[in-house]
Amino acid sequence: MAAKSGYTRRLPLTGETAPPPPSAVLYVANCGPAVGVTDADVRSTFGAFGEVAGVQAADDSGARIIVRFHEPAAAEAAMAALHGRPCDLLAGRVLHIRYSVPVKPKARPGGSVPVAHAASELGIPGIYMVQEFVTAAEEQELLSAVDSKTWKRLAKRRVQHYGYEFLYEVSSTLQGMLIRSSSWVNCLLLFQLSLRRLLLFLV
Repeated sequence: MAAKSGYTRRLPLTGETAPPPPSAVLYVANCGPAVGVTDADVRSTFGAFGEVAGVQAADDSGARIIVRFHEPAAAEAAMAALHGRPCDLLAGRVLHIRYSVPVKPKARPGGSVPVAHAASELGIPGIYMVQEFVTAAEEQELLSAVDSKTWKRLAKRRVQHYGYEFLYEVSSTLQGMLIRSSSWVNCLLLFQLSLRRLLLFLV
């Protein structure tokens, strides 16, 4: 069991009366290596309610763990059967169980955002995360393709142009077309260019 699982127990909100939303992750107290409960013991006990996806230490105490199921229904059944009752399979220990939620990342100076490893860490309902959708070989191929092309050096950065090159001298993407303070026109041109790229990608 590894500490710093990234999960913590769900605390009830003030005045909350409705039951908490279903979750496949449980925070289990009075359970862990510090009280003589092994990883195998936990998997055997909770596995009776559904397939266990993982078991991790909730913190460094050794007496609180995170149990992850594949299905919320399995977690709900385990909580209903084991919470606040002596568990014969765990030497009669009384488990204290709550649904678990991802730990909210602390705000970092400069507004940087921590890397998310699961969709649940993003805090966006309905979002789906695809991990490793680009292989290491494909990543290297993409970087090589960019580095092999000519870079144009500007005052504070270097750029590469795809499609129409933005001409800073005339604030336009079209040679000979002068656009003065017409940001909406530039946005329209960029939108049309992006739309063409999207259509080519879909085809």
